[in-house]
Amino acid sequence: MEDLIKELKELEELVIRCMKCGTCQAHCPLYKKDFFEQSVARGKISMIESVYEGNLEDASRILKYIDYCLMCGRCKNNCPSGVKTDEIFLRAKSALRKVEKLPSWGTFVLKIVMEKPELLSKLSPLMHMGLKFGSKQVKADVFKPLFGLYSRNVASIAKKSFSDAYAGFHKAENEKFSVIFYPGCAVNYIYKHWGETIVKLLNKLDVSVYVPDVNKCCGIPAATLGDMQLYAKMVNENRQLFKNFDADYVITCCPTCAYGLFDMGEKVAEETFDKIEMDILVFLKEVIGLSPKQLTLEKIALHIPCHYDHSKDTFLKDLIKGISDNFYELKDQSCCGFGGTFNIKNYNSSKQIVKNKSEEIKTAEVEKLFTPCPGCAMQLTDGIIREGGEAEVLHPVELIYRGLIDSECFRR
Repeated sequence: MEDLIKELKELEELVIRCMKCGTCQAHCPLYKKDFFEQSVARGKISMIESVYEGNLEDASRILKYIDYCLMCGRCKNNCPSGVKTDEIFLRAKSALRKVEKLPSWGTFVLKIVMEKPELLSKLSPLMHMGLKFGSKQVKADVFKPLFGLYSRNVASIAKKSFSDAYAGFHKAENEKFSVIFYPGCAVNYIYKHWGETIVKLLNKLDVSVYVPDVNKCCGIPAATLGDMQLYAKMVNENRQLFKNFDADYVITCCPTCAYGLFDMGEKVAEETFDKIEMDILVFLKEVIGLSPKQLTLEKIALHIPCHYDHSKDTFLKDLIKGISDNFYELKDQSCCGFGGTFNIKNYNSSKQIVKNKSEEIKTAEVEKLFTPCPGCAMQLTDGIIREGGEAEVLHPVELIYRGLIDSECFRR
């Protein structure tokens, strides 16, 4: 207990910035659902203080409240005092795991996802089989998000992971740039067609692509389950891996992976990072100079992920609006409710959060919903299916690639 109090006390410099003003209440998806003070950042910070100030002897009592968090970052992004709530909660969970160990299912997930990527790769066909069925026909809630059992975007079962199939150097015919493409676990095992499309699209745009032969998880699942040591290990291994490739850029298509490796990752990494990380859409716009022309008259909408670089929100909206003049802007711009391991631990809460957005998509008769995040895509597909909607959830690169193949719909 003394060691725990000492470790939580180390957070005091971060914690005392919180003025307890309650601004976070207006932005927390869980507080909007529960109206429960312990759901929101202010309440969680107060509980952490109560432990290291000696006002709460049974520290294990607060872990379930600290752990009940989407880690969406909306409290941090909207905090007038700049409180780094994400860092506080991740470090607090790691400390509290010293008094309450991770449940067996969590240990299993970390062992498989973090330490046995070759075994996870062998399970890839099972994940794709799950993708065909949709949430209504899958009864087991706990491992649905891990295995992608509630997405319907893939029509056939593939035998290999993305990295198994695409590992190596894919040289562009008239190479202008070379990049490393980091797919992340969701694309490597579930949305493999996203990865395939990105490699083909970049090659067509004169960009050579390195795909590592093994996908190492970004480590965020470990961090959210309270194992910061394993998280740091994965960040360092990935950064070491990137050094092996002669490329200036690391391209990502999962905002949470980018956050884990290059944002929060910077706080735990020992390995240096000497390249430029860019989301695929930002790379296409800012480096390649790709501008869209109209491709479809279908009614489309956009969901912006919580971990996306929000300085690029306008760019992202303009990109989607340029694809179709029949753009519907969602009134519900909140978190989708996925939250990675939060969905595994709190599936009922997770599906309640996505319900309003799914209902709006159905009522507005949106035909294609775009989001540049595989976790959001899984969650939104599940929500739409459950509400009886028909919208197809896509990554914008899918339509961009189709446009380049089918016509002169894009210019450089």
